[in-house]
Amino acid sequence: MTKKDFSNLSNPATNFLEEMNTATKAQTKSTTTTKKAKTVKNTSESRSQHASFLLKPSTANSLKMIAKFEGTSANNIANQLLDKYVADYRKNPAQAKKLDQALELFS
Repeated sequence: MTKKDFSNLSNPATNFLEEMNTATKAQTKSTTTTKKAKTVKNTSESRSQHASFLLKPSTANSLKMIAKFEGTSANNIANQLLDKYVADYRKNPAQAKKLDQALELFS
């Protein structure tokens, strides 16, 4: 009886994971999303993190209305505001250095 040779077969799970890694790498390079003629590009991050915030009812209602007026989402407005806050925080060299060190340690 001859020994069976399976060396020419590939594992379907490995093939699937390789395809997913390729797609993820391509997505990470440049992610573009379009919503109502507005384009937002994200070139460095491919996954979002979930965060919860408690807002005063008046603030939440105003934010929802502003988002409708602007043709965007409350989430997008919050991200823009938080990105601006972080950029302003980084303008102080001492704060920027401290933040970078903390991110390096805890990320």
